Amino acid sequence: MHNMTRHICLLSLLLSSGNGLLPVQAEMLSQESTQQEAQESKTEQSDNTTSAAATSPMTIYKVVGKDGSVTYTDKPQQNAEPLAFDVKTQNVVTAAKVTPPPPAKPAAPKLKYRVVIKSPAPEATIRNNLGELTISAAQPGATKAPIYRLIFDDAPLASNSSGVFKLSGIHRGAHTYKVELTNNTGKTLASSPLQTLYLHQASALINN
Repeated sequence: MHNMTRHICLLSLLLSSGNGLLPVQAEMLSQESTQQEAQESKTEQSDNTTSAAATSPMTIYKVVGKDGSVTYTDKPQQNAEPLAFDVKTQNVVTAAKVTPPPPAKPAAPKLKYRVVIKSPAPEATIRNNLGELTISAAQPGATKAPIYRLIFDDAPLASNSSGVFKLSGIHRGAHTYKVELTNNTGKTLASSPLQTLYLHQASALINN
């Protein structure tokens, strides 16, 4: 549009000059118009070249050396293999899928063991000349241990699965005792309170 306006102005100037009037002005205007056209044409070509370069694929050359080494370059070389890449190509690395850890298992409820002595009663007095007595224990809780262990006078005396202990040859006097619950490896799981009993025996002198 700008060039057309210049041509119209130039034509008008030539027509108004008549018989050769204003020749210098007309020539200068003509040269200026020609230069402007050339500049605009050059700018348009440069824009087209830039646009084409931006949208054209990038060429990379693969060069294999005599020692077998491989080099990549953007400059053409002898015996180079051209590799075309789309300019829109992007290196996309897919992140490894992380598997969430499994939910923590709830802690197993702690088992509660209980053992009580059914007989004899605390501070009981037992009369037996042969030193015989029976200690009986039981587990009132829902959780049961496999083994009862009798601790008599601060020492393990016997173990069984019934909780009933029949003793003989016990000397007269005061004796302490308790019953423990254990597993198969001997670990103590529960214990009854420590109790005391008194064993009495008749004197042979009195009977005579």
